[in-house]
Amino acid sequence: MSRHIKWAYRLALTAVFVSVGGRVAAQTPEGTVIHNTATATYTDLNNNSYAAVSGSVDVTVGFLPGITVADNTPSPTPASPSTADTLSFGVSNPGNGTDSVTIAENISVAGIMTVTGYRYSGITYATLTDLNTALSSVAIAEAGSITIQVVYDVATNKGGLNTHYTLTATSRRSLTTTDNKTSSISPAQTFCVGTCGGGGGGGGGTRGVIVDGQQHIQKLPGNNYTAVYNIYNGGNGTDGFDLIARRAITGSAPITIVSVNGVAGDSTRVTLAPTSRQQITVVYNVADIVGATDSLFLKARSVGNPTASDQDYYDLVVVKPNLTLAKAAIYDASSLPVIGTVVPGNILRYRITVTNDGTTDAVSVQVKDTLPAEMTYLGLANSADWTITQSGGVVTANYTAASQLAAGQSSTFEVRVSIN
Repeated sequence: MSRHIKWAYRLALTAVFVSVGGRVAAQTPEGTVIHNTATATYTDLNNNSYAAVSGSVDVTVGFLPGITVADNTPSPTPASPSTADTLSFGVSNPGNGTDSVTIAENISVAGIMTVTGYRYSGITYATLTDLNTALSSVAIAEAGSITIQVVYDVATNKGGLNTHYTLTATSRRSLTTTDNKTSSISPAQTFCVGTCGGGGGGGGGTRGVIVDGQQHIQKLPGNNYTAVYNIYNGGNGTDGFDLIARRAITGSAPITIVSVNGVAGDSTRVTLAPTSRQQITVVYNVADIVGATDSLFLKARSVGNPTASDQDYYDLVVVKPNLTLAKAAIYDASSLPVIGTVVPGNILRYRITVTNDGTTDAVSVQVKDTLPAEMTYLGLANSADWTITQSGGVVTANYTAASQLAAGQSSTFEVRVSIN
């Protein structure tokens, strides 16, 4: 009889993960009594037939929690500054009984976005506490869902920067049942036009200089990057201009200036006719200081009137990918973690998860796994995003779902093995 109970319980667990046409199938409701009869027919060594024998067992279905969060706005690019932007998250109940949820949040980089409210069912709540108080009386039926909108503002001068907003939903009936999704917020870059914040003067109306180049950028560590500035002679006669490049940070800093307008070092001189302009390229290197910030300024000073000058800048953030790899062993039949000992004939799965915890994409991601001699390779499971080969017990996996593994993303594949 115990075998029948285990079989029925495993059947109930399996139903949680069954999908039909891309949607989660309805679960057996909580409290349902399942009557199951098993029948065996058999013969003996002499091929004599005997009456069939049967055994029955009743099992009652308990509460099987399930919470799923969907990020309906995974990669917004709001303006900087902007107000009343929204992120939309769907919270679903794929469990087998009515449940309710609590909501939590995390913002990876402070100062880029500020949450101003939470909207549910047409009502905006000022705080998470207010939202969760309202949700405490909201019952989510089996296979039902609700939508939560997060209202936020974006600060000024945050174009090209990035933060991750993560919304987590937790079952109120089963506090260990939780799910979350992350939206990657990257305020749109804005480009300066005209006299971008410069303080240049016109030398009594006869000479003037405008430097145009303000921009927010993200760069990987590397050499020979270029920043382009437009120099404009706003005076009424031909003039020479001393060009001086500098960093905002002194001492150890991510930016090293290589050349200005093709001249090695941090300065040079150009001559411009009245009302003419010229593009000036500053070549620079970026050191491997992930997360560091700096600004690259270019100042132009009139030779005819040294009091007339202007400058502009590029704000820079150093970014880089950072991969982590987690490996776990689970039972093939139950998907439960291996606890205690295993025996010959057990079939296991090595679950390998690669996560990019960095701030930009990782490309050409490859994993190799040499299986121990005590194990036999059986095949793959859950490997849709990977191209995987095996030769001589060496498993080689290449991530091929996209050309790169984006920042903040994870991908998992599984290798099935048996114990010799």
